[in-house]
Amino acid sequence: MAQAYVNNNFHVLVVGAGSVGCTIAQRCKSLNIKCTLFERESRLNERTRDWNFGIYHAMPQFNECVGEDISSRIPTVLVDPIRGFSDQDVFPIINGQTGEILMKLPTPNVVRLNRSKFRALIAEGLDIQYGKRLRDIQCPSGTDTVIVHFEDNTTVTGNLLIGADGANSRVREFLLGREKAALQPLAVFGCGAVESLSADISRKIRDINDLYFVAYHPEGPCAFMALHDVPDPDKPETWQWMYSLTWPDKDSPTPAGREEIRKSWLFHAEKLAEPFRSAYLEIAPTATIWCDRLAEWRTEAWDNRNGRVTLAGDAAHPMTYHRGQGLNNGILDAAYLCRSLNAHCQDGKGITDVLEVYEKELQERGKEAVISSGENSLMVHDWERLKQSPIFTMGFKPLAEGR
Repeated sequence: MAQAYVNNNFHVLVVGAGSVGCTIAQRCKSLNIKCTLFERESRLNERTRDWNFGIYHAMPQFNECVGEDISSRIPTVLVDPIRGFSDQDVFPIINGQTGEILMKLPTPNVVRLNRSKFRALIAEGLDIQYGKRLRDIQCPSGTDTVIVHFEDNTTVTGNLLIGADGANSRVREFLLGREKAALQPLAVFGCGAVESLSADISRKIRDINDLYFVAYHPEGPCAFMALHDVPDPDKPETWQWMYSLTWPDKDSPTPAGREEIRKSWLFHAEKLAEPFRSAYLEIAPTATIWCDRLAEWRTEAWDNRNGRVTLAGDAAHPMTYHRGQGLNNGILDAAYLCRSLNAHCQDGKGITDVLEVYEKELQERGKEAVISSGENSLMVHDWERLKQSPIFTMGFKPLAEGR
């Protein structure tokens, strides 16, 4: 019997050690593909800004990538490990003016993750180099290598560079140029925070739903709250909540500075029904609140430099967050990309051929997900169009299931 082809010299370089980058590296590790991650932070979870997110439909692909050891410990990084999973989980959609529940979307056994804890788990055992800010990329002609230069004057050479460096991806800019790679702003502002509440309000919020909910107001604001951490189940004042407050606005400049952001937060929070109003107003004086104009980039094909540079995750399909599809699509990217890498390193298929398969699927799926998410974000801030939005018609299902 002929010996199977194995390419042990192939070296994957991943810019970005976030959720998608680490998921790719974990799968490469199990496939014995050399993989190094480069992260601009100086240490894991250096940034104080945190959030949480859900895996709704990509859990099989996530388990494929990370293996049994990490999969078995996912319950420890849920927003509430004691609560765990429930096949009765629902996502309430609420009239933010009256408090009336408009509908409950079934989300059985949703995996709601504390991002910083999740990232620490999936970074275990990986080769991550910190403090690495990308400066330049070179793909020398006549070679099968890519050369990456960082701002600390270090250089590394590999065979494939994967840009998993987020919505403002420098790798995407290298592949497409600054103008074509630029994010496109939408007519929606978004603010967010992670904070605790007084025991009374915290209990009232969790009585509505013990995991998460969203409240849409006829005048435009959208308030989303999700449980973030439960240090002590018996002390509601210790529970942390992730807040999101978004509203439509086409022309105003982005609120900047603590007082301006707080003023916008208070203006829209005052419109909400109780107990949402009290929850948002209570944290306003002390919370660190971030604020951005929402933006997207509608995925298009790129020149992968003869199989040497590609994209994954938010770098490939930065989308708005109201339908919760960013992480799920990033996990699909990781699984499908690693299948292609295995076909090259184990089965001897050409790298350009396997990347063509990966990129064709990603670019179609990614573009559809970006458009659907963006349209949803605009529609949920328009009371007349709200119930035709994808969150009402499809929930958190992937587009293929929603058709």
